[in-house]
Amino acid sequence: MMGQLKCLAQEFAQQHTSPVSVLQEENHKLRLLAERCRVEEEQLHQAIRDRDEAISKKTLMEAELVRSKNDMMGLNNQLLEAIQKKLELSQELEAWQDDIQVILNQQLRTQQQCEQSQRKPVAAAHPLSFLRRSRRLSTAPGCISETPTTAPSPWRDWLKRGK
Repeated sequence: MMGQLKCLAQEFAQQHTSPVSVLQEENHKLRLLAERCRVEEEQLHQAIRDRDEAISKKTLMEAELVRSKNDMMGLNNQLLEAIQKKLELSQELEAWQDDIQVILNQQLRTQQQCEQSQRKPVAAAHPLSFLRRSRRLSTAPGCISETPTTAPSPWRDWLKRGK
């Protein structure tokens, strides 16, 4: 009987030890699974934070891009205005140069006419007629005099307005 009781006790121990070890093994697997889930959850939260940070950076970059485009458009407008002003000034300079050229040509023609009138032989009716001739030349109309004549000119008006 003792032998039977011993066998029964061993069987009973084996039967009760097996479920405990199975339960312990299942408990260990569940703990590992819970740890993996916790790690994955942390990774998921980190990924969500990274995404939110990237979205905020993208928004800031878009705002900076809009500011840069506005600045660029403003600078382009300033450049166009400067080019327009330069064109206007170039046209005014060209008109001024044309005016100066006309004035110089008129003075040159007047000077040539005076020189031609000086070259013409004058009848020497009087021994001092050469003195009259020089006096006549200085008062002759169309000859260049020492005092410059003031003719109204558009560029002079423009210079006065600029001051």
